[in-house]
Amino acid sequence: MDPGEIYAKTEEGLRELKERKRGLPVTLRGLLIMVDGTRTVAEILQRARALHLDKTALAELENAGLIAKRFGAPTAQEADRSTAPRSESEVKRFIAANQKMNDAIHRHLGFRGYLMMLRLQRAENLRDLHDLLPDFAQALVKRIGTGPAVPILAELEKLIVRAD
Repeated sequence: MDPGEIYAKTEEGLRELKERKRGLPVTLRGLLIMVDGTRTVAEILQRARALHLDKTALAELENAGLIAKRFGAPTAQEADRSTAPRSESEVKRFIAANQKMNDAIHRHLGFRGYLMMLRLQRAENLRDLHDLLPDFAQALVKRIGTGPAVPILAELEKLIVRAD
C-alpha cells in the first residue's frame, strides 16, 4: 500500500460495522472506522499508531473485502501539476462547471442534494469536479430521469473534461 493512496469502506465493510457478524477485534474495527474515503493511508496509519496497527492490518481489511482503493497515490507529475498555477481557461471552466452543478442540485435535487452540495463546496479544481461527476450523475438520473439529465451532464462533462 502506497502512503498516498486513499481507501474507502466497501458495502461489505459498511455492513460489518452495522451487523458485527465477523467478530473483528476491537483494534481492526477501530481501523475500519478510520477508513473514510478521504484520508490517505499515511494519515490513517498515523492515527492507527495508538491502536498499535500497521500496514498489515489495512491489508487484512482489504483482503477481507471490507475496504477498497478509492484513489491511487498521485504520480510525481500529477503532484507537480496540482501545485502549478492554473490557466485562466481552467479557472473559468471550473467556475462555470461549479455554478452549473450548484444550480442543478438546487433545482432538481433540493434537500436530497445536501451532501452533494457539501462535496461540491469542497471541490478545489476540475479534478475534484470530475471525481464528483459520477455520483452527481447517478443522483440526477434517479431524481429526474435519463432524458432530462443527459443534456445537463453532457454540458458539465464538456466543461470538466475538455483539455486545453
